[in-house]
Amino acid sequence: MIYSIVPPEQLFYADIKQERMEVSINGEKVILLKNDDNTYTVERLISTNPKAYLKPEFMPGTRLLSVTPDKGTPDAKWEVISNGIVVNRI
Repeated sequence: MIYSIVPPEQLFYADIKQERMEVSINGEKVILLKNDDNTYTVERLISTNPKAYLKPEFMPGTRLLSVTPDKGTPDAKWEVISNGIVVNRI
């Protein structure tokens, strides 16, 4: 039995490296993991707004497709994917 604060993925799968990035979606900071098929998966939401945690697009495990972000604004534009189908635009 291993008691550790380190996630099991880091202990047992050390050779798997996923690219993480922090972006702003609709004014909320989100940590995304890059997938092999050029999509992203929401890993974590960083917000002090309790209502943000109720939005399904910020739920961990949600797959997102990147849309070219506008360089004039800090928010990136993303589309939510469900089973390969674009569900809604954020």
